[in-house]
Amino acid sequence: MAIRAVDVDAYLLQSPPHISILMSEVRDIIRKVIPDAEETIKYTVPFYSRKGLLCYLSPLKKKDGMYIGFAKGYLMSDESGIFSGKDLKNIRHIEIRRASDIKKRLLKEYLIEAVLLNELKRDTLPFL
Repeated sequence: MAIRAVDVDAYLLQSPPHISILMSEVRDIIRKVIPDAEETIKYTVPFYSRKGLLCYLSPLKKKDGMYIGFAKGYLMSDESGIFSGKDLKNIRHIEIRRASDIKKRLLKEYLIEAVLLNELKRDTLPFL
């Protein structure tokens, strides 16, 4: 059953404790890296936008963790190969089941890349 919340604080309060802890940690990273990102609830989950959609947080289907989905993930480099969701058209995500799965430095780099894609208004892969 989807959580119905008016803001991210309420969403986290209604989430299972282990998911709320993981999402709170990722949220803190997002807010530090992109302090001017707009934080809203869209499609029943927390979304972050800045000059367009950047990313969102969502529980895994089995509720054993969460993931951060990147709206333009298909354009991101993913040099570390941590993205899943490659069968999706645009979105790519990083699955997080425990605190040790949160690679802070890498997540910061991915967030910066997502911001840059929006700054460049990039929606397609460049021709090489």
